[in-house]
Amino acid sequence: MINRNIRRTVSSLAVAALLSVIAGGAALAADPPANFPKDKVTIEIWWHEYGPFTAYVKELIEAYKKVRPNVTINPVVTSSGDINQKLTVALATGTGPDIMDQDASFYELYYAKGVLEPLNLAVFGAKSYDEFAARYTPGGLAAATFGGKIYALPYQGNSMSLFLSNKAFESAGLSPVKDAPKTWDDMKALGPKLKKVQGNRTVQKAFDFPYHSPRWEMQMFQPLVEQFGGKLLSDDGKTAYLNSPEAVRALTLWRDVTKATGDPKTTMNTPSNPNQDFIDGRTTMWVTGPWATSQSRQSQIKDGFTVVSYPQVNPAQPHTIVYGWMWGVNKAKPEAQKIVAWDFIRFMLDKPEEWLAKAAFVQPVKGVNDTQVAKNFPFFDVHMKDVATASWYIRSEFTNEIGQAVGRAIERTVYDGVDPKASLDQAQAEIDKVLKK
Repeated sequence: MINRNIRRTVSSLAVAALLSVIAGGAALAADPPANFPKDKVTIEIWWHEYGPFTAYVKELIEAYKKVRPNVTINPVVTSSGDINQKLTVALATGTGPDIMDQDASFYELYYAKGVLEPLNLAVFGAKSYDEFAARYTPGGLAAATFGGKIYALPYQGNSMSLFLSNKAFESAGLSPVKDAPKTWDDMKALGPKLKKVQGNRTVQKAFDFPYHSPRWEMQMFQPLVEQFGGKLLSDDGKTAYLNSPEAVRALTLWRDVTKATGDPKTTMNTPSNPNQDFIDGRTTMWVTGPWATSQSRQSQIKDGFTVVSYPQVNPAQPHTIVYGWMWGVNKAKPEAQKIVAWDFIRFMLDKPEEWLAKAAFVQPVKGVNDTQVAKNFPFFDVHMKDVATASWYIRSEFTNEIGQAVGRAIERTVYDGVDPKASLDQAQAEIDKVLKK
C-alpha cells in the first residue's frame, strides 16, 4: 500500500517505532540439524564496519552462544574499503574467515575462484534450492546463484535515494518537500541557493557526489549512464562500454552538477562513515540507502530530514540502482565448521524485521514489506519506489577493476579538469586489457 505521506518529514511516532525493541528479542534457534557437531567448534566471521550493523551482529553472536553453547564465534571487523582486498588475499591462500561479508557484486568472482560453499539445505530445512529461493523476492538471490545452487545469502538489498536536510532547506527559504529536486537540472538550480562559501572555504555544500571510494563512485555513475540510455557492461560481462556516448554524457553531467553544488575537496566521508558530511551538516543533499536512517537520527540531524526519490535526467523514464551485501561460507574450512557457519547465518537472518529496526537493512525476502516495522519505517515507500525502477550494481568477475577504472576517470575529470571523453577513453583502454586476459 502506498503511503500518502511518504514525502513528509520523519515523525516522532515513526522514529519511536523504528527504534523500539521488537518483542522476542534476538532470533530464536531452530533445533540443530542432525549432523550438527557436538564437540566444541570455533568459527571466525568477517564483516565491514558500520556502527548499527556491528552492534547488531555482536548482539546476535552473544544470543547464539546461549543456544549453541559449544560454539565460539570470533569476529573481525574491517572497513568496507579494505574488506575486498583482505578477503581476496586470504581466500586465495585457502585461509580467511568461515563466514565472509561482501558486496553482492563480488560473489561471481568468488564462485569463479571456487572458494564458496553452497548453501546447506538441511540447516535451513529446505528440500531443494528452488524451494528455498521461493522464500525471497524475485531476483533477491540472483547475485549468488550459480548452476542452480545458492552460494550466499543477502542481509540487505538497498535502494539509493536522496536525503535532504530540513534545516538547510528551511534556512534558505525552501521546502524540503515542495522544492526537492526531481531532475539533475533542478539540482543544479538549487546549488546557488543552498551552497555556502566563506572566503575560499565551502562551509555547506548543496549536494556532492561520493569520492571516498571507487565503489561508491560507480554506485552513482552507473544509474547516470542508464538514465541517458546506456549501460556499462554487456549482459555476458565480456564487453565494457565505459566510453560510450551515454557514459560521456553522464560524466559531463557529474562534472557540471559538482561545479554548481559541491566541493569534493572538503569531504570528511570515509568508507566506514560514508554519510559523515550529511550528518554533520556540511552537505544539504546526499544520495544514500535506507540504512542511513538510523545513523542520521542518532546524529545532530535527529528527525530533521526528508527522503525523496533519486534525481533523474528524465523523470518519465526513471533509472535507479540497487545493491546488496551477503553472507557466504568459505569452502576451504572443515565440514563441522561449515555446518556451524550456515547455522549461524540462518540464525542471523531469521528475523528480517529486526534487521530493519536495528540496522535499517532491508532483506529481499517475501513479507518484510508487510511487517509493522516496515510500515512505520520513515520513508520506506520512497525507498521501495526507487527499488522498483532499479538495476542491480554490475556483477562481474572484474567488478573491482571496473569500479577502480571508473573512479579514476571521475577523479581525473573532477580534480584535474580532464575532458570527460578523454578520461573515459583511458578507463576503457584499462578495462579492455583486463577483460581480454
